[in-house]
Amino acid sequence: MSKSSKKPDSDPPSDGSTAVAILEEGIEIQHTKAYGVGIDCHSRFIQVSVIVKRNLHTYEYRFEFGTDLPSLEKAREKTIETITAKSDPPVPVSANSLHYCIESTSTYHLPVINIWKGVPSVVNPMLAGATKRKTDVLDAQLLAIHDLTGIWRESNIPSSDVQQLRMLIAERDQFHKSAIRISNRINNDLLKLGYTIGRDGSVMLVGKVRELLEDELSDNPCPNADYRPQGGIPEDVRILFRENLEKLDQNLAKMSKYEKLIASKAKSMSWETGNGVLSGKEMICLLSSVPGVGEWTSIIWLSLVITPRRFPNEKALAAYCGLDPSLKISAKKVTSTRKRGGNKQLHTILNRSASRLMSHHSEPFGQWGFNIYNQTGRWKKGTNAVARRLAVALYYVQKNGEPFSYDKYSLSKEPEVIDMTMVQLVQINPAFKRYVAPLASMHVGTTKQMVHAFSQCQLKDVRGLGKKFFGLVREFIHDQADYVNK
Repeated sequence: MSKSSKKPDSDPPSDGSTAVAILEEGIEIQHTKAYGVGIDCHSRFIQVSVIVKRNLHTYEYRFEFGTDLPSLEKAREKTIETITAKSDPPVPVSANSLHYCIESTSTYHLPVINIWKGVPSVVNPMLAGATKRKTDVLDAQLLAIHDLTGIWRESNIPSSDVQQLRMLIAERDQFHKSAIRISNRINNDLLKLGYTIGRDGSVMLVGKVRELLEDELSDNPCPNADYRPQGGIPEDVRILFRENLEKLDQNLAKMSKYEKLIASKAKSMSWETGNGVLSGKEMICLLSSVPGVGEWTSIIWLSLVITPRRFPNEKALAAYCGLDPSLKISAKKVTSTRKRGGNKQLHTILNRSASRLMSHHSEPFGQWGFNIYNQTGRWKKGTNAVARRLAVALYYVQKNGEPFSYDKYSLSKEPEVIDMTMVQLVQINPAFKRYVAPLASMHVGTTKQMVHAFSQCQLKDVRGLGKKFFGLVREFIHDQADYVNK
């Protein structure tokens, strides 16, 4: 045995260099299961790979089955039979406890999951099949290895009611997109004829624009209208506008019909909290108590999040919404951040709610986000920050089964700062000197008045106050101890 190997792990290096921590006891970094099952799905068949343990060795068994329901049932029974018969020591497996990894190939995997039940881990094909050689057998084998090593968490499979709700929402969204396309087409056609009434908004959203267009298409349009180009709408193309308006109304009517069905469906269902169940009406009412969140946003949230029990904490849920950046750390410093993809639909509706809050900035969330915008000059940075707050708020409202409250948010309270005149502040921090005159124009002469105006977003349009000033105010709020000592 060498001399160095006799030294205990806890002894420091003899040359005085920094000691490297050595684990005296091993840490389990990878747990392997008793077996692994991988399923590669296609429209007409599935490829199944089963890996079992026998006498410290692993063995693979391969099967191919059709996608008709009897064949899928046979595939499940064959898999269970193989695991129980070929494993040594024997492994007890039932239909309810059978775990497996399956690719999320379009919607081909859904019938398999409906028949197999058990404990599925649904994996994105881009992650599951990232190999140079690609065949159905190799894909299934790799999925079986993933299942054996347990690198993917168990997937949350939506119930039949949630699937129905999502189908209704998807259909409503199709009519909404179609209505937007038709509305945009009408506005573009009006521009081709010289009409600029669309500058005030679309035919779909602005009632006044719709009234003007209908008047132009009538038999007796308003005489001498200043918005009408020479010649007006030619008779040959009036039928085009009338038919497009009719199609627009049909899509809006169907969209409204589906919105009522969706609301009725969501309210009739039961939804889980952290430790109980609430009716749909109660849950939607609670979620709607979050600032900027209405009934429609609450329903979309429930259809996608389903239950707070899916997530270990609010950070995991924020990542699911695409609102939690991944950090790259080197030498214990954050070198860059990269936002994860997340669920696009949730990301969109939360950012839309955040943008409305920031536009009005009457709520503490909106004021806080608007201040971020003033400091950075980036609207998107503010909306992402507020959207993350909204996601966390919705998570805790659903988890606790209680309405939203600002009580636990420090941003809802104006920060306590040392009160001094702006002249005294300039003596301590000369960087504020250039901003004394612009602040005086707003009758701001003390630090408390400055912070109050900053918190209420009253300084956003003051000439001479920009990104650098808002950064100084933020530093002043956070460095109170230094100012007190000085």
